[in-house]
Amino acid sequence: MIIEVRIGKNKYKLNCRADESDNILEYADRLDSRIKDLQENIEDIGENHLLVIAGLMLEQELQQKIDQMSGELKQQLYTEDDLYEALSEQMENITNYVQKITTKIENL
Repeated sequence: MIIEVRIGKNKYKLNCRADESDNILEYADRLDSRIKDLQENIEDIGENHLLVIAGLMLEQELQQKIDQMSGELKQQLYTEDDLYEALSEQMENITNYVQKITTKIENL
């Protein structure tokens, strides 16, 4: 399926699957909106330059999200040492429990 998107002053024809077209049109609208915002804030700059700036801004945002998610994931994951320590603690608790039961049985 071929769709047409407008970004800045130019129209682009893109080939995509039918199930992708709505998303691509939405992404193109967002990118076009970014380009328009940049044009309002940066005077006398070519559209190609605006596209590069918008692309770099998107990459920066993506990297910030990746870093944020990575940090959150690291907080949720146990390190190998943490797991070993937790397992050792549980084994010690089980050993103490078994010893108490053994003592009670011996005292009967």
